[in-house]
Amino acid sequence: MKMPRPHFGAVLFAVGSLLAGGAEPVPPTADAAGRAPQIDDVLTRAFPADAPGAAVLVVSRGEVLLRKGYGTANLELGVPVRPEHVFRIGSITKQFTAVAILQLAEAGKLSLEDDVTKYVPEVETHGEKVTLAHLLTHTSGIPSFTDEPAWRAAPREDMSLARELSFIKGKPRKFAPGTGWQYCNTGYRLLGEVIEKVSGQSYAAYVEEKIFRPAGMTHSSYDDPRRMIAGRIPGYSPGPEGRTLNAEFVSMTQPHAAGALLSNVDDLWRWEQALANGKLVRTDLLARAYTEARLADGRRAGYGFGWSVGSIAGRAAVAHGGGIQGFSTYVLRVPDAGLFVAVLCNSNHPKLAPGAAATRIANLVLGRRPDVGVAVPEEVLARIAGVYSIPPNDRFELAVQEGRLVAIRAGGSPVSLAAVSAEEFVVPANDMTYRILARDPEGRVVRVAFQRPFSQEYFADRFAGPLEDPAKPAVVVAAATLASYAGEYELAPNFILTVRQVGDSLTAQGTGQGATNLIAESTTRFRVKQVKAEIEFKTDETGRVTGLVLFQNGQEMPGRRKN
Repeated sequence: MKMPRPHFGAVLFAVGSLLAGGAEPVPPTADAAGRAPQIDDVLTRAFPADAPGAAVLVVSRGEVLLRKGYGTANLELGVPVRPEHVFRIGSITKQFTAVAILQLAEAGKLSLEDDVTKYVPEVETHGEKVTLAHLLTHTSGIPSFTDEPAWRAAPREDMSLARELSFIKGKPRKFAPGTGWQYCNTGYRLLGEVIEKVSGQSYAAYVEEKIFRPAGMTHSSYDDPRRMIAGRIPGYSPGPEGRTLNAEFVSMTQPHAAGALLSNVDDLWRWEQALANGKLVRTDLLARAYTEARLADGRRAGYGFGWSVGSIAGRAAVAHGGGIQGFSTYVLRVPDAGLFVAVLCNSNHPKLAPGAAATRIANLVLGRRPDVGVAVPEEVLARIAGVYSIPPNDRFELAVQEGRLVAIRAGGSPVSLAAVSAEEFVVPANDMTYRILARDPEGRVVRVAFQRPFSQEYFADRFAGPLEDPAKPAVVVAAATLASYAGEYELAPNFILTVRQVGDSLTAQGTGQGATNLIAESTTRFRVKQVKAEIEFKTDETGRVTGLVLFQNGQEMPGRRKN
């Protein structure tokens, strides 16, 4: 599903704020087709011929720039990936679930403001009204059953909704509905139940009749390992000592409406065309799916109905990733530029990173942001400069250097910001945005918002103290204990945190990012040097390390150990 736990999932870009970064977009070109050789070169290097690979489709304004397979579809038979091959798409499934709900709303069979208990009375909502819209936008506060160790221990079990809800029975809510955002597979599993009860059909039958057939998606279906499915290829997972293993079996009753569908790149393009043409749902309803939710305090959630909402090269974009045993996937669309990119991988190895590949492709096609470079007087920038605090304990600094505004994280290097206006600044390489929200009577900025694309927004208030607290005495951790923490931890589909022992210390490296040092606060808890974040390692009753929790920006993001 998706993040923070993530078998079956989308991509948790908030996790990526451990380190800022990204490739600088190339200058624009009058002929997007001229980028095809560059795209092919990027993908050839990303997916070696003798390893699991990817099917990729890139379409610009109706023109296919690239449709190609990379790497190997079946390692045991030596069959290469072809673009028509069928993959598990993981949490990209959520787009189809969201549109199914919108179809039923358009037909007058339900309202997006209906309380989920109208359809699933047994779900615990702690006396609060949790609407279908809350479920669609991951703002319900309901815990995700995929975060629970007991669920992770039973991938082969056929599960009913009641069984999945049992994993979170008695668990406290994450937040009051509408006040926070946290990716939740339980929410989309509940939406699947709503679809079945309202339509009188199974989820599989509904999406086949109401979505796949009208859209001409002849290679898409609900996955069933027992059926013969033309073009379906096996998935692979990383094993110990760099080996590749056949993916672990998972009962497809578990992901259900959160991540159980199969498709290929051609069908996903047909899906986008059917939506754009109004064939499946009214365009005004679809516009809501592409609009990021607003939380009670006004923050942007970075997520609509089944789509992450953000920007690439300054242009509005929608996207979603998927991660499930043996597969990792990503689809993005930049509507105004007519750009569509699908990258489907037959491995969930963190180094494949289909989201990073798709974003790199989009940057190659789109070129530089067209809206940056506004001149802002230095005296205006000076009223922005200062240290800002994000509850509970994160900080960053905005400073003026050589006439430009820069952002600085604790222990990090300055990152130059480009002005969109005197009230909005961006990191051109990755579209991270800083917006001015409030000023004091003297005109000095006292509150800003910052947001990484496809991630929720955070508010930060001016802080009177320093960027970094005085250093604490070092905690010495035994080498054997450090060695036990080394490994790969899955915080989100397509986002792995790799912990390595380097001498008498640890480093952590997120997918597609550089390594950062970890500073011991205790024998189990470590501080991330470059940002205000902490990692705590978790063990079972035998003392075996089973996972970690990343604490950042007031969130707790669990990561399951993969090796």
